[in-house]
Amino acid sequence: MGTIKDYINWRGDLEFWQDGFNVVDNLVLSCVSYVDMDGIFDGDAPKVLSIKEVSDIYFEKIYDEDSFRDGSILKDSPITLKAISQTSRYKDVRIRNYVNLIDTSRTLQFAAMEFLLPDGTSYICFRGTDDTVVGWKEDFMLAIKETEAEKEAVEYINRIAKDNDRLLRVGGHSKGGHLSVFAAAKCNKDIQQRILTVYSNDGPGFMDKVASSKTIKDILPKIISIVPEETIVGLLMTPVCEPIVVKSNAVAVLQHNIATWCVEGKTLVTVENISKAAVMADKWIKDSIAKMTEDEMDNFVEELFSIFEAAGALTLTDFKKGGLKSLKAISQTVKAGKRK
Repeated sequence: MGTIKDYINWRGDLEFWQDGFNVVDNLVLSCVSYVDMDGIFDGDAPKVLSIKEVSDIYFEKIYDEDSFRDGSILKDSPITLKAISQTSRYKDVRIRNYVNLIDTSRTLQFAAMEFLLPDGTSYICFRGTDDTVVGWKEDFMLAIKETEAEKEAVEYINRIAKDNDRLLRVGGHSKGGHLSVFAAAKCNKDIQQRILTVYSNDGPGFMDKVASSKTIKDILPKIISIVPEETIVGLLMTPVCEPIVVKSNAVAVLQHNIATWCVEGKTLVTVENISKAAVMADKWIKDSIAKMTEDEMDNFVEELFSIFEAAGALTLTDFKKGGLKSLKAISQTVKAGKRK
């Protein structure tokens, strides 16, 4: 069984006019969306660049292979970008409307980009949670209230789609999958009617009142939800539809990385059910959360992430590099909390 790496090698010579967009293309572009393009699309830089151009600039000026741990999608995304930039299928796909917003005061981590496909459609892709502490904090907030990233996702799709009539695909991985469903459900109706498919790649669900809302139900026929066998993230909160369960060549939480998902040709290698271990873990998480009030959950999240802030860490990589200094900050924060 192969992965998206094998798909790129096998399918890379077939342009989209020869073989149309499929679910594996969605995985490939969702993976690429994690590439940090801040130094490529900022300032006076061109607003639209091909994947080949983006890759050339990224590997000349930005890439640092030691930035992220092995097994992380953040590590696999640049590798995927470089691979597709050398293929007939992807190299001329253009990227525009790149946005990357991080604002600790708003508890906001939001990134998105639009891939212009040769068939005249767009794939609007929302990035999942990156390495920032504020991004992980915002993930916790999804279970409590509408987040800043959700608001940004709706504004983004309304803004970039209003002045053209392109048919749209919307997708993303992890939090990006959640945002793709939310944005597709909440965007302007004339734009929503142009959406062909919504891909949630191991994206968390929603609060009950949102998952059962008419706005979500209206777009259910367009949603394709995909989770790995041992998913944790994809079962969080209330899923909006039955997912496709895909095999992975990784184990446990490492299956969250879509670069490990198994494909055969241009289709996913699927299994019938989510693993028993994942179901048990999901039950434990839901039972634990059910015992908390909304205020208790809010306080829990604030206290948990104040520990990271006390360690002076803006990213999880910073926290890891901090070593004993970070642990000392945690200890001091916990002790201070006990004295209150």
